[in-house]
Amino acid sequence: MIQADQSKRTWLVRVAAKLSGDDLTRSELSKGLDGERFVGGLLDGLRAHGWYVLHAVPLPSGADIDHMVIGPPGVFTVNTKHHPDATVWVGDKRITVNRNSYPYIEKSSLEGSRTAELLHRWCGLAVPVHPVIAVVGARTLTHKGNPAVDVVDGTRIAGVLASRPPILEAHRAAAVFDVARRRSVWAQFGRRTG
Repeated sequence: MIQADQSKRTWLVRVAAKLSGDDLTRSELSKGLDGERFVGGLLDGLRAHGWYVLHAVPLPSGADIDHMVIGPPGVFTVNTKHHPDATVWVGDKRITVNRNSYPYIEKSSLEGSRTAELLHRWCGLAVPVHPVIAVVGARTLTHKGNPAVDVVDGTRIAGVLASRPPILEAHRAAAVFDVARRRSVWAQFGRRTG
């Protein structure tokens, strides 16, 4: 996606950027990728404790689920939001970053419910899915509401997930992972069955 973003720029813009030392790769996509790599590295640490971790689960829309984590407390869809040195406020339905409101909670909640529906269809059992937003780099993260999605400091993500009570047996977690790691499953994301 970063390469496609760069290729849209004209030859003249690329040359001017090179001469001025401007880094065109530091787009919003690149900044987001830095946050996802950071959170992904922390989540990978859970593997040593029997958890399963998937990164960048591709969806038919061209978007992806940043991270999917499967362990004793169930399945977590983790959406990383990288906002360096920002002031972040969490309300019941929206997140405000430096006074700009974003629908992160609504989108993360929808992603979680669609994931639960899809895994239920493919696994044949109800799979508990918890959507989580991991905020990275913020100067402050203040909760002023009680959203339906967990919004956590990205530096604490692994500990937050691991502290939840176990509800998924090891063999069921392995079975869910076996389904979740298949690309063909995610091609059905968001599609209703009749």
